[in-house]
Amino acid sequence: MIKAAVFDLDHTLFDRYETIKILVPQLRKHFDLGEGITDEYFIQELTYADKHFVHKGWQGIYNHLVSKGIFKTIPTFSEYTEIVLRHFRHIAVKYDFAEPTLRKLKAMGIKVGLITNGTEELQYKKLGMLGLTDCFDEIIVSGQTPYEKPDEKIFLMMADKMGLNPDEMLYIGDHPRNDVEGSRNAGFVAVWVKTTGTWIFPEIEKPELQVETVEEIPDLIEKINNR
Repeated sequence: MIKAAVFDLDHTLFDRYETIKILVPQLRKHFDLGEGITDEYFIQELTYADKHFVHKGWQGIYNHLVSKGIFKTIPTFSEYTEIVLRHFRHIAVKYDFAEPTLRKLKAMGIKVGLITNGTEELQYKKLGMLGLTDCFDEIIVSGQTPYEKPDEKIFLMMADKMGLNPDEMLYIGDHPRNDVEGSRNAGFVAVWVKTTGTWIFPEIEKPELQVETVEEIPDLIEKINNR
């Protein structure tokens, strides 16, 4: 019996690709872009890089943008990340279905939680911009703890906070290692949400449960619980 649904934030409830469309015109003000680089081309390449490299860190995204001639004057990796993170503190777009889905789960009697890696300041700022802060029974931001995903201890902290066994809880996220493997090792029922569409860890077994978006989670829980 599934009694709780615990979510990742980025690429799960937070729409990075719509956010990128807003982000790029702001980045143009800070970077010296290559000749003829349009916002549309920058958005296209940043979105591609995010889909294919984000699960292994931002270095791959940066390397891709450099290889595509996005920058006339190439910033250092630290300069690039500092500027992008600065803007992520002020821009966030949620999926339209995110809040209704979370509230539907609570109406079903399902506890709702969030485990996200990152700093307390940045992740709570995102939640505030997305209007999702009060949608959760429990929130754990890795920056508030000694652990971060995929360490199973951070998932077990959530199980303890909710007073549930891990096998009574879904964990829903996009990252094969941090979300799927990490939660599965902790005994959760892992669900891969395929927002990036890429699985770049062949050594990690894909979970049985997969969804296109979190909008499918209430029906998924009903099917599991009615077996």
